[in-house]
Amino acid sequence: MPWMHDSRRCSRINQEMTRHDSRLGLTADLLSAKVLVWIASVGRDAELTRDAHLYFADRYSRLARVHRAGGRTGRAEDLERKAREHFDLAGLDGPPFAAAMGMPRPRRFVVTDAVSRASLDGPDDAA
Repeated sequence: MPWMHDSRRCSRINQEMTRHDSRLGLTADLLSAKVLVWIASVGRDAELTRDAHLYFADRYSRLARVHRAGGRTGRAEDLERKAREHFDLAGLDGPPFAAAMGMPRPRRFVVTDAVSRASLDGPDDAA
């Protein structure tokens, strides 16, 4: 997939994910997400959020890897195309960029002497 990083580490992670992902589980994820989107959008003009597009892109690409590992390359290419469409619709140009953030100065440390100096004369009725 051209929008993902190609390195040995990523390919090892992808192989582990494919090993743990099942075709049935990923299909159920996609189906339930589509049903939830349909229920949420009934009667109104709604669009998917960026996070929803990223979710669908992730699930479609993982399902494509499972299909490719099973030898179903035609179906894998269709799913990769759908994943790419959702990734493009999410509007990301790359990884999130770092930004300097300002934080307020922490308050000064307060020392408290919370020990009683008064003596209690009388029975200990703690029980």
